[in-house]
Amino acid sequence: MKTATNIPRSATAPTGRPHPLLTAAAVAETAREHTDRPLTAAERGNDWMFRWGCTPDCINDHEGPGAEWHTAGRVATALRDLDSSSSPDENARVPWLAAQVVISSDKPQAYGRQTRVWLDYGTTTGELSPAEARQALEAMRGFVADLESVVVRAEESAADDFDGDPEIARLDSEATNRRIRAITEARA
Repeated sequence: MKTATNIPRSATAPTGRPHPLLTAAAVAETAREHTDRPLTAAERGNDWMFRWGCTPDCINDHEGPGAEWHTAGRVATALRDLDSSSSPDENARVPWLAAQVVISSDKPQAYGRQTRVWLDYGTTTGELSPAEARQALEAMRGFVADLESVVVRAEESAADDFDGDPEIARLDSEATNRRIRAITEARA
C-alpha cells in the first residue's frame, strides 16, 4: 500500500508519514554519498530488506546474479598482505587480515540458513561458525602479547644488524656461480 507521498507503507513511521531517512529523496541522496562503497540494505530501505530477507548491514545487490546470500561490510587491516612468496604488487592488492559476516539462505526451507564469519589471512579464507570465530578472536588476543615479546626481542637483536660489503658479496656470488657451472658441466 502506498501513502499519498508515493512511499511504500513499510517505509513510513508510525505516524503514517514517511520516515525522513527513507524518503525517495533521502535514499537517492544516500546513494550519491556512498559511491565509494556498496549501499547497505538499511540504506536501500525497508522494502529492500523485506523483499530479499536482508539484515540491515547486508551489502549484496540481490538483483544481480549469484546473490542468494547476504554479507555485511568487510573489515580489513590497512596493512597489506605480508606473503613472502608474492610480489609487493600482489601483496598490495590484498589486506593482511579481513573479516565479514556471510549468511547463506538460498532455499532456506531445503537447506536452512547458516551464518558464517569469513576470516581472511591474505589470500586464504577460513569459513567459521560464530563460535569458531569467537575462538579465533580469543586466540588472536592471546597471540598479541606473545607477538609483542617477539617484536621486542627482534628490535633488541636488530641493534647489532649491519650491511655487508658489496664487493665481498659480488665475489662470493661469482664463486658460487663458478662452482654450480663446474658441477653442471661435470654431470653432462
